[in-house]
Amino acid sequence: MIFGFGKKNDSPADDEEEEEMEYVLFQGAVNGKDANLDENKKLAAAGLAAAKELVSDAVGRRSEVTKLEPQGEKAVTTFRVDGIRKPGPKFPMPKANAVTQVLKLLAGLDITVKDKPQVGGIKATFKDNKIEITIKATPVKGGELLTIMYRNLKIKREKPDDIGAPEVLKKTVRDYTAQKKGVVVFAGPPESGLTSTALCLLRCVDVYLYQGFIIGNIGTREVVNVPIFKPEVGHSLDTTIDRIKRNDGDLIFFDTFNNVENMKTGFRRAMDLAVLSEMNAADAADAIIKMCEVVGARDVVCDNLRCVVGHKLIRKLCTKCKEAFRPSPKLLAQIGLPDDTAKLFRKPEPPEPDPKTGELPPPCPLCDDVGFRTQAMIFEMIDITPGIKEVIMSGGDAAAIRAQAKKEKQLTFQTDALRLVADGSTGLEELQRIFRPPTPAGAAKKAVVKRPPPKD
Repeated sequence: MIFGFGKKNDSPADDEEEEEMEYVLFQGAVNGKDANLDENKKLAAAGLAAAKELVSDAVGRRSEVTKLEPQGEKAVTTFRVDGIRKPGPKFPMPKANAVTQVLKLLAGLDITVKDKPQVGGIKATFKDNKIEITIKATPVKGGELLTIMYRNLKIKREKPDDIGAPEVLKKTVRDYTAQKKGVVVFAGPPESGLTSTALCLLRCVDVYLYQGFIIGNIGTREVVNVPIFKPEVGHSLDTTIDRIKRNDGDLIFFDTFNNVENMKTGFRRAMDLAVLSEMNAADAADAIIKMCEVVGARDVVCDNLRCVVGHKLIRKLCTKCKEAFRPSPKLLAQIGLPDDTAKLFRKPEPPEPDPKTGELPPPCPLCDDVGFRTQAMIFEMIDITPGIKEVIMSGGDAAAIRAQAKKEKQLTFQTDALRLVADGSTGLEELQRIFRPPTPAGAAKKAVVKRPPPKD
C-alpha cells in the first residue's frame, strides 16, 4: 500500500509566487507488516499529513538524520545536513506524539509500546529516488525521542572503493582475516553510517578463498557471497558458532559488538575463527578501552584483537564554487603536504555587494553559498603492535593509545584527511572544524590560518 500526496501547492500569506512542493511516498514497512490506517483513522488524521511534510522537508534538505525531541510543552526538530545540525519546526506535544506514532505504524512497529526502544523501517520514494527510512523510537522524559535516518538506495556503497578506503586499510583487513583467527573491529559514533561502512570493509575479505557468515540483523543490505546465518531457536551464540564451524566457516561478522554477550563470546572464540564486528565509539582508541572494560581482561584483548578501524565523515567542498589558491611552502610544510603541491582549494570568500546597486549576487545554486556539499569518509586504523600492546597492558588510556599510534605513524584521521585536501575534495577550513579541540568555557576562540591570496 502506498501513502502520499505526491505534490502540494502552498499559498504563502505574503502572496509570493506559489511554490510547488513534492512529497515523499511511503510504500510500506521494511518488515512487511501492513500499516492498517483504517483501524487507526484518528491517528492518521492527527499525524499523517504532518509526518509526510516533516520527512519530505528533511529529504529535500538532504538531511541524514532528523530528530523530534520532547522539550516541555513542545517538541523540537533538528536536521543534520552534511554533519551540521540545523533547527527545524516545533510541534505542540499532541501533534509531535501523533507524528511519532504514525511513523512507527508505517515502519511496522507496535504503537502501543512506548516504554521500550523500537527500530523499524519504511520503504519510500522521493523524486524518483528509492529511499529506505529508518525509524527509531526511544523513551525519554516527556514522551519518545524520534530519530529518522535516510538511505538513498540509488547511491551504491558496497565495496571498499565506494567509500574511499585507503589501500593500507584494505590490505590489513584482508591479511588479518586470512589468518582465520583474531578480532577486527570497525568503530564509529552512533548514526554515522557505521553498519554500511563495516559491510563495505567486509568486502576486503577474499570470499572466494574464505567462507564468511553474518550473525545478526543488517536490514535490507546484502554482502555478496557472505550469507546471513540464522541461529536455531533456543541455541546459544556458542552453539551457533559451532554450527558455523561445521559448515566450514572461516570468519563471522557480528552485526554489533555493543552487545556485551557478542563481545565476550567473540573474544572467547577468536582462536577458532576470525571475528569481525562493529561498535559505537568516538574513535579506534576509545573502542579499545571500551573492549578492555567489557571483556574485563586487558591481556585477552591484546592477545586476540588484531586492529580497530575508525571512520569519520568530513564535508566536501562545493564543486561549483570552490576556489583554487597557490599554497606557500611554509603552509605545505605546516600541514605535511609535498612541497611540489601546486594548488589547493577552499570555500570562496563571502560575496561582495554590487558597488552600484548594493545587491548581493545570487547564491551558488548547488550549495546556497555554504561552500560545502555532501560528505566523504576518512579513516584511522590502530594496528595492535607490540608498542600498542605495551600501552594497553600498562593501563594506558585512549589518549596514550592515540599517542603511541601517532608515534608509530599508523593511519590517523588527520593524515587520511590530507589526501582529500591534496585532491581538492575538501579544504583546510573543514579540517580545522573537525579536529579543533573543544574550546573551554570563556576561552578565546582559536585563531584560524590566514587565507593565502587566490591563484592567478
